[in-house]
Amino acid sequence: MKDFNYQEQLLLWKKNQLLLQKKYADTPPGFFSAEAEKAAWAAWEEEYTRFQEHMHFKVNDTALPSVSSPLIGREEELTAVRDTLASFHTVFLYGIGGIGKTAIALTYIARHRPAYDHVLYIVTGKGILQAVCDDTSVPISGLRYDRKRYPGMRQYYREKLRALQKISQEKKILLVIDNMNMPADKDLRQFLELSCDKIITTRVNYEIVPEKEKLLVSALRPEYWPELIQTCSSGLEPAKTEQLLQYGYQVEGHTLSIKMASVQASYGELSGHPDDGSHITSLLSCFRLKKAEWETLLYLSVLAPQGMEKDLFLQISGASEHTLRSLRNYLLIDVLVLEKPTEHSPEDPGRETESRLLLRVHPLIAEAVRRIMPPTCINCSRLLRGFEKYMYGDDIGICTWNRTYEENRALEPHVFAVYETFPDPAPWLATAFEEIVTFLWIQGYYEEALPYAVKVYEAVMNYYGSNHVLPGREALRVAAVYHNHMDHDQALMWYQKGYELLKEVTPRTFEVMGQLSSACAKLAREYSHRQDPVARNKYAAEYMQIAEAIMQMDDKDIPAFQKQRFLMKKNYVLLEEAKLALREGHIAVSRELYAAIEKWMESREDLGYRKTAFKELQIALLIHENRLEDAEKTARENVQSALLYRGEKYKDSLSQLEILADVLALEKKAAEAFSIYETILIHLQRDYPYEENWIRKIMDHLTVSP
Repeated sequence: MKDFNYQEQLLLWKKNQLLLQKKYADTPPGFFSAEAEKAAWAAWEEEYTRFQEHMHFKVNDTALPSVSSPLIGREEELTAVRDTLASFHTVFLYGIGGIGKTAIALTYIARHRPAYDHVLYIVTGKGILQAVCDDTSVPISGLRYDRKRYPGMRQYYREKLRALQKISQEKKILLVIDNMNMPADKDLRQFLELSCDKIITTRVNYEIVPEKEKLLVSALRPEYWPELIQTCSSGLEPAKTEQLLQYGYQVEGHTLSIKMASVQASYGELSGHPDDGSHITSLLSCFRLKKAEWETLLYLSVLAPQGMEKDLFLQISGASEHTLRSLRNYLLIDVLVLEKPTEHSPEDPGRETESRLLLRVHPLIAEAVRRIMPPTCINCSRLLRGFEKYMYGDDIGICTWNRTYEENRALEPHVFAVYETFPDPAPWLATAFEEIVTFLWIQGYYEEALPYAVKVYEAVMNYYGSNHVLPGREALRVAAVYHNHMDHDQALMWYQKGYELLKEVTPRTFEVMGQLSSACAKLAREYSHRQDPVARNKYAAEYMQIAEAIMQMDDKDIPAFQKQRFLMKKNYVLLEEAKLALREGHIAVSRELYAAIEKWMESREDLGYRKTAFKELQIALLIHENRLEDAEKTARENVQSALLYRGEKYKDSLSQLEILADVLALEKKAAEAFSIYETILIHLQRDYPYEENWIRKIMDHLTVSP
């Protein structure tokens, strides 16, 4: 099934039908006129062109940092980079950490950006495979990593390189891989075969790379030290400047050391040598940093190496502007300008951009900070709680579930950085790590989310025991990941486990009852899919009992931060009641319940993607009322919402497309319905080939020609 492309085969079949009609033009099945033949061929060619465009890979632009401070003493290196790329399309800038490799690469981007159709700037502390396979850093339409489709990451790496090579034949692309330091990288050779321009900054002198494609970034020459010192710390007295010049000789012209020493000159002479980073550790120990400054440095060192937008970092970390200003004055953090292309002109090389500030620490400084203060769940608890608050949201409308797909993608590198930094989640931070799990499965990273969800569950079970809401809550989270991963047997087992744990928890607070009602609703759904009416009715009845108890609760007993979620829970209860009434044929009851839900929705402007679940019920009611035009309008709204919040290849988007196609089929708009079913099938075969039942269901819709 992986190699079979239904859409392509269908187009070939249609072409053969046209050839047969042309061959037998003088018979009833043939073309009745030359105009009819011409129109039929034009329609086929238009459809085939759309197919080719749909299957055509395209690089999506990413944000690019621009340097706010001037590059000093590196004009020869910049010229060498330009000449090497012109001759070989590849240049390796190698040298010790902090010597100036990244500054050269960024300055080259700034000067030569207009010469390229696309520039991708990728920061990685790992190897080339991880850098290229990162779909956030190297986004290509039509490609996304899925472990079931690509059992090995290397298989996806090869496919992505093929796509980049194909794009490079039509567009001029510059790939900048910054801080690639894998000592023995067996995947590098394939990457070097790409015909696009490539700049790689690294501390490794790779033997497989020809010498003519390598450029050693050496120490800054002494004649440039005074300018560097003056730029970093103006107004120094001659004696202090002389001291810094002497320090330049001690660190053998190491650029980062001279810059940091210049801003810290008032604290005395520094010493050390730029070898493995120990001199930076020593240099950091000389700074009179306050607790908040150390904490902020640690948080930035934990995050992804490409850095985080300033406003987002302030929100998540709780750091102050004053702290950032101090660290910037010490040159311990970089503040880059993040340039993003505006949406209205994505293909124009001279397009307008919007700018935001990006905070980042030099990899060498990040390494030094982690040596001095290794990150733990204790000293990073404020950061983890900040992530939790940001992803869970202060209100029902602002959370991971309700942010757009692109907004979530911008956070992906940082979530994975946290995921890798804390492989053993602390139980007392379970809800924070739960949000990491939720984020991962919402973005489609099931293989990463599953083991982490189990770890969180095991941690809280061992720490709190069974008579606590957290073990049951985390068991339901594991079940949700399995359910969305379409592993319904494991999902049922974990829903059952969560239900049994929550049944034993006392007292019955809103949190406990809310989680228990969810467990009952999910179990009723699972047994409904299994066509087990006895089990389904048992849990549905218990759900209704708990739901009624929740509806009778006084919101005075609910913590303030949970009141909006309490109201949302009530409306989800109404939704389940309405769906049950509809299934049992009580249309009037279902309609009345939906009217109450609709009144609540009208009072909220920030429901975002949550509206789709309620509108699915509205569509079903409209179909029962034979108001198919209204059903179609609502279905189209749901499709647009799914595309915005989950992306075109996410299963929710395909489900909403299927609902729309079903409505169109009822309206006898067979051609459009047929086209949408085709689109769904293409995505399923390409992105979810293991969804055999779903694929078979869609193919059944396509057995009847429009």
